[in-house]
Amino acid sequence: GYLGSLASALFTALSVQGVPLELWGCRLLEATPLALKYVQSTETDPGQHEQVWGYFQESWKRYLSERGLSQGLGPAAFPAAYGAAERDVEYNKWSLDGWPGRSGHDAPMIAYDALLGGGASWEELCSRSMFHGGDSDSTGVIAGCCWGARYGLSGVPQGNYMELEYRHRLESAADTLHTLAWGGTE
Repeated sequence: GYLGSLASALFTALSVQGVPLELWGCRLLEATPLALKYVQSTETDPGQHEQVWGYFQESWKRYLSERGLSQGLGPAAFPAAYGAAERDVEYNKWSLDGWPGRSGHDAPMIAYDALLGGGASWEELCSRSMFHGGDSDSTGVIAGCCWGARYGLSGVPQGNYMELEYRHRLESAADTLHTLAWGGTE
């Protein structure tokens, strides 16, 4: 759903602003009531959205509690054993119908978890967000976007971006967005 898009857009903005990762979940929970207010003011049947909102909010509250981030204070707490197999089990717990990353609540959640656990390591981020048994292209693109906004290409193998299709168009769009947001280019 579109709440996943809201979370992804917010996380990208927070990446660009340099807001500490530990605060992102709390910021999301602060933003969702504002979005619901907007939907209620524009929809003819806002009731259909309110049930989804509750599930989204409760899922994120539970996740933040598990990671010790309910107050936005870190570092995030991870289980002692949290390798690929353990993450697949965990991601499945968060999912709907056993397909991690297919829903608006858990796709950005998996990406966020990968960002928290991967730190500044591109390889670790990929391992956590892109290589799991669910909808890993969705979770990977969210995590990769936020990671790139935060760290740039530092540590990313050149083979991942040098021959990227439409690279020059993407760079031009990024320069334009940067100019619009910050008033100049670097």
